[in-house]
Amino acid sequence: MISHIKKMSSSTIFPLLLLLTILSLVVLSPIITMVIFGAILAYYVRFISQKIKPYVKYDTLAIFLGMILLTIPIAILLYFTITQILGISSLLLGSVQQATAGNSTMDLSHINGAVEKLGLSPAITQNIVDAIKSGILQLLSAITNSLITMVSSIPALAAQILILIFSIFYFARDGDKIVQYIKDVVPDKDKSFYREVLEGADDVLKSIIVGNIIPAAILGILSGVVYYFLGYPYVILLAIVSGIAMFIPIIGPWIVYGVIGLFSILTGNTVQGVLVIFFGWIIETTTDFYIRPRISVQYSEVHPLVFLLGFIYGAVTMGIPGLFIGPLILGITYAAYKVYRQERVKSKQTQD
Repeated sequence: MISHIKKMSSSTIFPLLLLLTILSLVVLSPIITMVIFGAILAYYVRFISQKIKPYVKYDTLAIFLGMILLTIPIAILLYFTITQILGISSLLLGSVQQATAGNSTMDLSHINGAVEKLGLSPAITQNIVDAIKSGILQLLSAITNSLITMVSSIPALAAQILILIFSIFYFARDGDKIVQYIKDVVPDKDKSFYREVLEGADDVLKSIIVGNIIPAAILGILSGVVYYFLGYPYVILLAIVSGIAMFIPIIGPWIVYGVIGLFSILTGNTVQGVLVIFFGWIIETTTDFYIRPRISVQYSEVHPLVFLLGFIYGAVTMGIPGLFIGPLILGITYAAYKVYRQERVKSKQTQD
């Protein structure tokens, strides 16, 4: 069998490999995002398991413990988030049902008072209040429909999570074999190029956590503390949204601070609204201009625009996993072109 393969020309081998690869991707297309996401998370699981390995006897046990340690904070975060979302959902469902029946009991007295202070005519004031009420009802209906869609997709989500767990485990356990396979099939003349690209990928994976996730987590925690002491409800959910909003270009967490502050002012809580905007400005400035540069300075080789585009459009095209997959793909592409350019420059200098 091997002798027959050796007799095959490369012009037949590589088209066959390409065809099989394409067919494999077609078969895996429904779950490919979770497989890639699992490979990325396996990178962090391997890091944790290597720290645990000196204290346990078996590699598999170290990987399992690494997966558990990585899962615990995520599970806790999801638990409190889902709990608060369910609490809000029950209120939203009640409001929508009342609105559908035509007997909504929403209290808009504070908003009525705020609009009346604008000094407009009674007709215009009533139109503004009606528009606000209609917008709130439409928002409640849209959120409720989204929640119903999420509940109906739970079985498919469970299957995706199962694929993710197996992907993390096997990539974490057999990662060395995959790297060795790549080394075996790459021509010797190209190994230096791929080595530098893999080092760039390593920097990207570290930067995702150190340069982006950690600052966002710090901002979310500090924002949660502010929300708690200012007396806002659903503190954990607001803190999570504030941390995620840090990835939004230009606006960032101001989309949360501004909306919450403006709403508080409109509903008569002027001091609360001003304070949340003021402290939000301090938190955002400190995190963006001091904490992020301090902890991510060693991974500054990748341009910030790469991460920005990767986070935003990765999430748009692939959902939550895209927050990791997007920056990784763009980061590796950036690193590959950078290394290629350096090789070309060196080649030209050598020829001159």
